[in-house]
Amino acid sequence: MNKEQINITLVQMNVILGCPEKNLARVNNLLHSVSETPDIILLPELWSSGYDFENFTKLAATTPAMLEHLAIIAKTRESYIGGTLVEEDSGKFYNTFFLIDPKGNCIAAYRKIHLFSLMEEERHFAPGRKPCLVEICGLQVGLMTCYDIRFPELSRNLTLQGAQLLLVCAQWPRPRTTHWRTLLQARAIENQLFVAACNRIGQGREHRYPGSSAIIDPWGETTLKTPDRQGAFTATINLAKVNEVRRTMTCLADRRPEIY
Repeated sequence: MNKEQINITLVQMNVILGCPEKNLARVNNLLHSVSETPDIILLPELWSSGYDFENFTKLAATTPAMLEHLAIIAKTRESYIGGTLVEEDSGKFYNTFFLIDPKGNCIAAYRKIHLFSLMEEERHFAPGRKPCLVEICGLQVGLMTCYDIRFPELSRNLTLQGAQLLLVCAQWPRPRTTHWRTLLQARAIENQLFVAACNRIGQGREHRYPGSSAIIDPWGETTLKTPDRQGAFTATINLAKVNEVRRTMTCLADRRPEIY
């Protein structure tokens, strides 16, 4: 069903390393405060475990159960819900963004394409090989994970496929908070779409995370900026704004792909 407005809830949380059940309890606890009916609930990257590289085999084994719990949340709240989990397939591990629909079905599994070499993510995960676009409430939505936002080629690919909203889940550390905010805004402005991004907050084993989760509109204006604490924060986006901006500033129509 096409909707003119969509409510998006960002679950900004700290993640307890290697403890899926405790992290799931935290998700449920934070969602108790949400009185709105969100169309989409977005969780941070590796929300159930964090980067517990040493225990990926054990953590991947919990992923089916975590997806079942997400399906319960989705059906109970009649919402889409998504975030990344450790996935194992044919002896390889992937950082996979699973998206569950309001009926409890997994409708997307986006494997993170760009692995963060600064923390040697490529030593532990295999890279995804395909962008992911999915329909939500009649809206074309692209999925991205953390480091992906540094690569404008991916967001442009999704835009040219029809994306009007990008969902980004992340564990982006505090020292590069300015990069995070700037890149989210840039991806929204250059592609003239909404960007909804949920980042971890709090102290990890090696890094501190700023939160700074946000929803940015197609003009680059901030629709939602989360406070500096854990919580589930909701905002409404008006989808008419995408076409309005694209009609006013015809950047996409003025591209010259035959040259570059």
